[in-house]
Amino acid sequence: MSGNARPLNVIIGVNGIGMGHSVRQSVIAQYLRDRGHTVRIVTNGFARVEYFRDLGFPAWDGWMPTLLARTDRIHASDAIRANMRQAPAGLAKHMRLRRIVRETGVPDVFVTDYEPNTPRLAYHFDRPLVSVDQQSKYRHLDLPAVGRYARTADEQRLRYFAPRVDRSFICSYVPLEADDRRLEFIAPVVPESVRSTPVATEPLVTAYFSRYFDHGPEESVAKLAAVFRQHVPDRALRIYVQSAEIGKLRRYTDGKVEIRTFDRDSFIRDMARSEAVFSNAGFNLISEAFVLGKPVHLVPLPTYDQHWCAQVVHEAELGTSAPRIDGATVLDFLNRSRELRANVVRHRDEHLAVDPRERIATYLESTSTASSSPLLTTSTR
Repeated sequence: MSGNARPLNVIIGVNGIGMGHSVRQSVIAQYLRDRGHTVRIVTNGFARVEYFRDLGFPAWDGWMPTLLARTDRIHASDAIRANMRQAPAGLAKHMRLRRIVRETGVPDVFVTDYEPNTPRLAYHFDRPLVSVDQQSKYRHLDLPAVGRYARTADEQRLRYFAPRVDRSFICSYVPLEADDRRLEFIAPVVPESVRSTPVATEPLVTAYFSRYFDHGPEESVAKLAAVFRQHVPDRALRIYVQSAEIGKLRRYTDGKVEIRTFDRDSFIRDMARSEAVFSNAGFNLISEAFVLGKPVHLVPLPTYDQHWCAQVVHEAELGTSAPRIDGATVLDFLNRSRELRANVVRHRDEHLAVDPRERIATYLESTSTASSSPLLTTSTR
C-alpha cells in the first residue's frame, strides 16, 4: 500500500462462466488483501462462489442474464425471450445484494470483470467503478471482423453490463494502443504460481479442449490422438478435458497418448515442461502458456473473442491456428515448435515480464487519497 493511502474496502465482480475470470480476479483479490485491503466478491454460480470462499473471501451469488448473439448481434427479442422467466428471480437476487452491501459496508470502489452486478451496485451507491478485463478492447477499439465473426455482440454485451466506467485496465498479451486516457493496457494477470513453475522442454505435448454449448471437444481429441499415434511416435501427448467429458473420451488413451480429467495444478506443471500446447483459443490459457514460454496451436471455439485471439497469435508467429485439428497443420506446428518457442520467449521478455498487479493496486489506492480525481470525474460511454 502506498504511504498515504488508507486501507480500502473493495468489491470485485467476476463473470462466473468458465474459470479464466475467476483465476484472474482471485490473483488480484489476494494481492489487494496482502496489501491490507478488505475484498469481497460478487460472482454467479454456486461453484464460483465456493471457489472464492475457499480462498477466504466473502462471496455472493449474483444474476447473470443470458445474452446470446445471433448473426453477430444481440437482438432485443432474443434477450427478452431468454430472460423472461428468470428475470423476476434475478432482480430479487440483485435487490438482496444491495441489502447485503448496505448492511456489511458500502465499499470505496467497485471492480468489474465482464459482469453486470457490480456496475449496478456502483451506480446505486455512487462509488467509482473500475474494469479489469480483457474483453473491453472490443468496446473501445475498432477491431476488424475475423472471418464471419465481428465484435458487435461483445461490444453490446459490455455496454449492457457496464454502461459507464471510470477507468479501464485492459489485459492484453500483444501490444495495443488507444488515445483515451481512461484506458490503460496491461499485461495479463497471471498467478505467481504459474510464473514460478519450473520450466523445461521434454518430449511431451500438452492439450486442453473444452465445450462451448454444442461445440464439444470430441472431434479435436479424436483427431489429435490419431495424428500422434500415426505420425508422432517420439513424443507423449497428454490431453486434458473436463470431468463431464472424460467418460466418452478416455477411450482415446493409447500408449503415449493419455486423456486426463482437467486438474489445474497438474495441467500447469505439464504445460511448463512441454514442447508445445494445443487448445481452444481462451485468453487465460494463451497468456499462461506465453508466460511459460510455450507456443500454442489454437482451434478457436465459435466466438469472436476466440477467433480474434487465434488470429493475433498466428499473425505474431507466437503459434498457429486452424479451424479444426488436421494432420498437416499439427505436423507443421510441431516442425516449427523450436522457432515459435524462441519467438514466444522474446515476446514474453519484452511485453509480459511486468506483473500488472502493482499498477492496478496503486490506482485503486489512489481513489482513497483524493475525493476528486480527473480519472474519476468522467465516464467511458
